[in-house]
Amino acid sequence: MNKLIACIVCVFSLSATAVDFKLGGFTETLFIVSDAKAAAQFYKDVAGWEVRSTDKVDDNLKLLWQLPTSASIKQIVMANKGENRGYVRLIEIAGVEQQLIRSNTQSWDVGGIFDVNVRVKDMDAKSKQMQKLGWTASTDPVQFSFGPFVVKEWIVKNADGIAFAIIERIKPELEGWPNVKEFSRVFNSTQVVADIETSLNFYRDVLGFKTYLEHKGASKTAEPNVLGLPHNIATEVVRSVYILHPDGINEGSVEILQFHGATGRNVSDLAKPPNLGIAMLRFPVDNLDKLETHLRSNDINIVSKQKLRLPPYGLVDILAIRTPDNTWLEFYQNSTP
Repeated sequence: MNKLIACIVCVFSLSATAVDFKLGGFTETLFIVSDAKAAAQFYKDVAGWEVRSTDKVDDNLKLLWQLPTSASIKQIVMANKGENRGYVRLIEIAGVEQQLIRSNTQSWDVGGIFDVNVRVKDMDAKSKQMQKLGWTASTDPVQFSFGPFVVKEWIVKNADGIAFAIIERIKPELEGWPNVKEFSRVFNSTQVVADIETSLNFYRDVLGFKTYLEHKGASKTAEPNVLGLPHNIATEVVRSVYILHPDGINEGSVEILQFHGATGRNVSDLAKPPNLGIAMLRFPVDNLDKLETHLRSNDINIVSKQKLRLPPYGLVDILAIRTPDNTWLEFYQNSTP
């Protein structure tokens, strides 16, 4: 009986801890780029996005990222027209040494953020347009079935190491996305990890994310695949995939992917500011202090915490961490002066 009572108390305590804070899906992705103005022009012309802010960067961002005071930072916030989520924040940093986070990597190389996902209406036209502008991929767009959906997907990257998984829904017809003109908002982001169980423990067990999708398997036939695996081993290399979100939806969700049988480099040490590429995801939380306490109790690496002005959200308290996979994530809460 005592053991039963203890067990009930334990479960109750875990449940109480879980409701001490509430996370949302990520509201923005941060790209560190070599030229923010040129990048913004691309996203206006090709993605059909608009500029939401060019406000001066708060100096406390240097403290959050542990950059020297001599560094200078510019920012441009981009958004899909008609949307108030799925932002991309373009950051240009001068006065510091920078490397590419995922330089000359293969899809099975581990570390950092692999890509962000957007929807398009016309894959063929968009892929031709981007290739003319110097974006490259390991494959042409590939059509395949994914659960109940038939999609055409293309993973493409530019010279700054920014990678998009561009997706066109073939069947059934895409509904509920009225603002897909060129690119949609960013709605999902992938990390290639060395140990899927470690990643699951962090997102599901520590942060309390719920599973939207789970899949494990290899390609059914030896043919082109969106991840660029050699055709002759695509049927042998099993992939584990989970899509996770605080509410179990595919909106501001995190996708974790492990290749079983294809081993490459680990670039996770480079996955931090000021290095070039997809640097981080930012998540809203309703109680940052309790989240911090919870993360510390689970031995998560807390990098720093600051108060800063972050358009379009206003004044926020923000916490930067490194996950057990060494991915840089940030959590923010609206603050008072």
